[in-house]
Amino acid sequence: MIAAPIFSGAFFIVLGISFLATVSVLVWAVTLALSSRARGWFRTHRGRASGLFGTLCVSSSFFVVLAIAYLRIDLQSRKEEAARHPTLEKATHLLGVDMPAGTTLSLTTAGNLASIDEAAFPHEVSVYGIPAVALRTASEYDDETPWHDQSPVTLTALSLTVTGPRPIDGWVCGPGGPLEIVLRKDARIKTLWWCHLADGNRVAGSLVPAGSTLIRGTTLYLDGSRDNDYWHLTVAEGALFELAGLPLRSPVLNLDRQHRVVALASGTLARAASVGEFTYPAGTEVSSLAPRFREKYPGAWLFSPAAGQPAVSKSDGTIADGLSVVQAPSGKAYVLIRNPAH
Repeated sequence: MIAAPIFSGAFFIVLGISFLATVSVLVWAVTLALSSRARGWFRTHRGRASGLFGTLCVSSSFFVVLAIAYLRIDLQSRKEEAARHPTLEKATHLLGVDMPAGTTLSLTTAGNLASIDEAAFPHEVSVYGIPAVALRTASEYDDETPWHDQSPVTLTALSLTVTGPRPIDGWVCGPGGPLEIVLRKDARIKTLWWCHLADGNRVAGSLVPAGSTLIRGTTLYLDGSRDNDYWHLTVAEGALFELAGLPLRSPVLNLDRQHRVVALASGTLARAASVGEFTYPAGTEVSSLAPRFREKYPGAWLFSPAAGQPAVSKSDGTIADGLSVVQAPSGKAYVLIRNPAH
């Protein structure tokens, strides 16, 4: 065989020549097998024909060796792939779930059923009390552990594919995306981690638009202190949500365990609104104050009008561009400050 660097131009030239030689050998062999005339010619020109045939065989060996190696690798790969994606022949209890026969698994380690990455069921199966047609395993850091813990606790998480609304932890999750739960205390307790909400959820007396994203989370500060929030709710893109009488577009809310609003992380007025003596234009950004200001201005929010669209006060007229108003939703105004975005 002719030596050639792998994947060089010469390699592909040699490979092409070897391929043509292989085809020629096959055609010649078939012709000799089927044609008596060809066999007669071969016997008549035995020396020259044998030399030519031998040369073609040697030339074809490069392609043949590569083809055999590729087929072996492909066969081994298919075997490993099959071992990593088995189908259960009988009902089996895995991950604390009774998985029926016909369940298709995806394993991280071939042949090891304990290394499940994904499972697709032939029909709905109860996964810790939640009907689901598939699951995927994951892990989440437990944010209830101390922030300075050198060995943070990880929780087993199961991301479920559901086909309809599923109630859990006081929420109704929808089929618009995975419903993820985490397992605590050796899987004796399951809690919701995140999902896309279905219709029928309420926060602060208002309906939460379907498709809004709910995720478990606690706000942690650098000094180790925490807010009292437990859930982070992001209202669906472009949807309206009314909070304290204000029409907000796609706000982000931090909620406690009882689904009460702890803080308004962000939101934008969908239309002009009046709060006390101030009128704010559509597009005004609204958010809760930073923790260090909450004691000084209890219950206040920060209203930041967009550039060129200032707020208007009944007593003082137009507020200078670039100023934000610290004001409670009830109407009490505290102070004007420089808009943080300017």
